[in-house]
Amino acid sequence: MNFDLTEEIRNQIIFAMEDQGTSYVFDAVQLKTVPAKDFPADEDRYYSIPGWDSMSGFRLMERFVDLLRNPMARESLRGVLYSGRGVFKGFKLVLKEYPEVERLWHSFKDRSMNQTIVSWYNALLESWGLEHLEEEPDDDAELVHDDFVFRVPASETDEDAIFLCASLFVKELEDIHPGEPGRVISELWENQRYAFSEESEYVMLAETVDGDFAGCITVGFGSQSNAHTGVLTSLYVMPRYRGLGVGRVLVEKCQEELHEKDVQWILTGSSAIPAGAATMLSKCGFEPMGTGLILNLAD
Repeated sequence: MNFDLTEEIRNQIIFAMEDQGTSYVFDAVQLKTVPAKDFPADEDRYYSIPGWDSMSGFRLMERFVDLLRNPMARESLRGVLYSGRGVFKGFKLVLKEYPEVERLWHSFKDRSMNQTIVSWYNALLESWGLEHLEEEPDDDAELVHDDFVFRVPASETDEDAIFLCASLFVKELEDIHPGEPGRVISELWENQRYAFSEESEYVMLAETVDGDFAGCITVGFGSQSNAHTGVLTSLYVMPRYRGLGVGRVLVEKCQEELHEKDVQWILTGSSAIPAGAATMLSKCGFEPMGTGLILNLAD
């Protein structure tokens, strides 16, 4: 006896899977989950639902932490996972400190459990001689747009945020490349930004829905004869908000708006950029243009 896997049925099964005190089966006639002790599994009507226990929940949290790109939240959550006690409660408490990551977790959890249910349902479809149901693609882009606001500067406070962004960006370059080479690299980026006038600079800010500064991107333009080419002069996301796609959306929105202004190229004036930023820029369509090298004469 087959049935359609509706959203209501998925939600019922997820609720039943997470109820550790009772075992359930799915009733294909009444289209609802019922206690297994009252209705034993029967291939003609009652179907065992996917198994789920505390270890399944722990492994899901572990997988989420391994995939999480936000370094601050990742380390805090990892510390809770291997603390040895109060893991589930501690995990929730840490997530409360990072609302954007908490939303990402709920999306990840719902998607993972839905995938488990779809796999279970596809096994049933196969037994009924029917075609499999397609699994939904992973996409967290909507979470970024829900939790953050992307806009152009509109006040002196915004100007302070832009200055902070540029300062933190070059400071991080020094941290990545310690010693004198790092200082020189940061100076190259800093001088590059000051080579362009503020009037010709394009800036996009990112902030949380509560108004907290999250990051920004700046692109400089030179003479009128070179108005179709911009130079990426800084791109920075506050550590608290990294790994959530903020930097990628900043770049994408920058691309969209500059394209409408007839800008044809955006290039990085220095090849010494963080590896993570380089990877993200590549995913946004940036292509290699030359390479950066360093020679240690003391070796």
